[in-house]
Amino acid sequence: MHTRTPRLAKAITATAALSAVGLLAACSTSTADTEAVATSDAAETTDITVSMVTPESTGEYYGAMYCGAQAAADEKGITLNIQGTPETTVEAEMQVLQSVLATEPDGLLLTVWDNTAFNELVGEYTDAGNPLIMPDSFLTNDEFLQSIRTDGYQSSYDAALAMIEEFGIDSGSAMVLTDAPGNAFQLARAEGFRDALLENTDIEVLDFQYVGGDAAEASQATSSAIAANDDLALVFSTNIGAGTGGANGISTSDSDAVLLGYDTSAAQVESLRAGDYDALVGQSPYLMGYEGVSLMADVLTGATEPDEVTEQVVWAPWALVTAANIDDPETSEYLYTTDCASIG
Repeated sequence: MHTRTPRLAKAITATAALSAVGLLAACSTSTADTEAVATSDAAETTDITVSMVTPESTGEYYGAMYCGAQAAADEKGITLNIQGTPETTVEAEMQVLQSVLATEPDGLLLTVWDNTAFNELVGEYTDAGNPLIMPDSFLTNDEFLQSIRTDGYQSSYDAALAMIEEFGIDSGSAMVLTDAPGNAFQLARAEGFRDALLENTDIEVLDFQYVGGDAAEASQATSSAIAANDDLALVFSTNIGAGTGGANGISTSDSDAVLLGYDTSAAQVESLRAGDYDALVGQSPYLMGYEGVSLMADVLTGATEPDEVTEQVVWAPWALVTAANIDDPETSEYLYTTDCASIG
């Protein structure tokens, strides 16, 4: 348990081009099945079939995204096939994607962790005139109609400033636990946090610790940093595993360093309640899935022409979740769950 006391008891919420109204849309009454084909009961059914492919299908983050996607599919009256992988490797998702594309879906929603590996395969699909929308993702070839995702850099930048204000941190050092440099999403988070401190404070930011999602490695890195820097005041983890390790390293070192984590899985939320985290950056995966499928349906039915989609990147809202606001109704939109009935 940390002993540093926060000055403020409020959250910051970043609004974006997406309307928060989408988060209040009714969700399917049962948990999204990543293998299932679902059709609409809420709207006149069309013969349009859309596929959605993501990594890590069993996780709460993508579960919430599936809930939003299915809610939109039900409203629009289209068939949605959701397929994920139990892991985040390129090889596993490539196999799934190849199988899905072989079914020739009318449209594709795709989320990837590697922004270049899928360019060629997906390029063949889009070159044939098929629309691609990317919730929480993008490809470097830019061959997608729209990417709906959190601004990892800016959210981490703003969260860092909120933390130093809320916990009264104006000196000492800070460290970042993150994935390998090839992960563009997590690198953006790390750089946003670092730049906020360098540009606005005198806090020293230590070299990034590339621990991946390995909790044991993150714990060791945190303990070593505390031992070498008795003024370590703030730790930022860009993924769940790194955050778990960071919390353990702080606890075992009997440090009062403040821990900021990224994402709000159920385990992280419980750790926040227990005081292992001091704050979490919560994204809005439900909204990403909902808006992605809604746009796809509109494009495929002709309600929206592709050239009318003028913003290729839309930033989704996020919130800084703390022990003080975690039970607020508006915060629930940023807590991940696979229970579709509990959302909205």
